[in-house]
Amino acid sequence: MRLTRVLLLVALAGCPRLPPVSGCSPMAQTCIGDAPHVCSASQRWQRAGSLTCAEVGGSCAVVGGRAYCAAPGGL
Repeated sequence: MRLTRVLLLVALAGCPRLPPVSGCSPMAQTCIGDAPHVCSASQRWQRAGSLTCAEVGGSCAVVGGRAYCAAPGGL
């Protein structure tokens, strides 16, 4: 019984922490917290990259349904 608990805890420790299901349309893109996000097949917003747009000198923008970090001044 104790071995089963230990194995269960070890297995759960390796599970990824997924964001909550938001009901977004898969492959949709948006800006959340100044960072581009893509909706996954499981309808969760997943951040694209590890830095915010401000950290790379830009700002998050969505044009034509695509989210990206735009350069200052829109260039």
